[in-house]
Amino acid sequence: MSPIKPRRSLVRKLTRQNLTVLLGSMLITFTLIAIMLWLTARERQGSAAELAAIQLANNVSAMLVFNDPDAAEHELELLVKSRDIKAVALYSADGELFASLADVPTLPWQPLPALTQPVRRYQGLEIALTVPVIVRDNIEGVLYVSESLHQLMNWFLRGLFIISALMIVIYWFAARLLISLQRKALSPLVDLSALAEKVASERNFSLRASVVDNDEIGSLTQRFNELLKRAEIWQEELSSKLQQQAARGDELEHLAMKDSLTQLPNRHSFTELLNQMVLDSINSNMMSALMFIDVDNFKFVNDNFGHDAGDEVLIEISGRIQAAIRADDTLCRLGGDEFALLLPKQVTPQLTEQVCQRLIHKINQPIWVKNKQMPVTLSIGVALCPEHSNSAATLLQLADEAMYQAKRAGKNGYQIYSAD
Repeated sequence: MSPIKPRRSLVRKLTRQNLTVLLGSMLITFTLIAIMLWLTARERQGSAAELAAIQLANNVSAMLVFNDPDAAEHELELLVKSRDIKAVALYSADGELFASLADVPTLPWQPLPALTQPVRRYQGLEIALTVPVIVRDNIEGVLYVSESLHQLMNWFLRGLFIISALMIVIYWFAARLLISLQRKALSPLVDLSALAEKVASERNFSLRASVVDNDEIGSLTQRFNELLKRAEIWQEELSSKLQQQAARGDELEHLAMKDSLTQLPNRHSFTELLNQMVLDSINSNMMSALMFIDVDNFKFVNDNFGHDAGDEVLIEISGRIQAAIRADDTLCRLGGDEFALLLPKQVTPQLTEQVCQRLIHKINQPIWVKNKQMPVTLSIGVALCPEHSNSAATLLQLADEAMYQAKRAGKNGYQIYSAD
């Protein structure tokens, strides 16, 4: 027996995935907010710088007209003192430098088309402004201003640091809360897994899981308890039967070959009978047939009327089928609500269809148990030997596939296997 590999914790896996999604969402949100804040702050400073440059252009217009560069330089100096100016220059309309500051870099003349409105450009961490100086609709000069965004960037980075710290704190608290809530939500599933491990190791089917809430996990717990109950009943029945077999050795072979409920040949006996039918069909070159029969809506009967009602339904169905078949034909119960019918002699496709129709008609007649009509029908799949296969295992598989085709077609019908 190979060693069991260490089990990965579902709670940790889901927690890790949820935290990853949470962190990713917060990072995306943080990035979008940062971009939006930077663009908004840069635009606001750009607008303020443009207004200041326009005001300066209005102030120096008269100085250009009256050729007073000293006064113009004074105005430029006022702008430099009030804002973070990186470079500035005032040119006349013919491109001659009219005013500049000695301790501030001078922007060179840039031949541009005739301007009527200020032009603003963002160049990295700089705002480049070109403002026409207009007097009575005539362009008397051009003002060039380059304002630095470094102070804005420093403010912005400090703000990002504060927001980052705040988001880290929020993420930490959100992660703690998420882990706590997730563990609480998944605790019933973890308990159910632990109970399954205990049942598997101790073979104790009397254990039951507690139903915490009426949700998907609660429904799963209820179904698991039902399985344990059925397994416990099955274990008790099996134990009782084995004790009876030990006390009555003469009944051992009978129990091994017959179904205890319907007294039909069981799966073990069916396997031998099917192998023999296939062998005889091949040796005699005669067609035989296997019908795989499934009782429709049998789970509904068990769930709503009880397993004792289900047992009575199976007994009634097996009796009706036996009454509708030939003496050479053999009905077997494979387990649960599954039956198999072997037609070993004088078989044709037309005969198999007649038998299917006869069986469906028989079961469609009302079945009453506990004064209740049982809503059961049959779905039948047919495989022919050797037409479809000369292998017993393959024949059973094909008949099973045909039966599921009949179920998919709406139940209460039959289907002869077809590869199409």
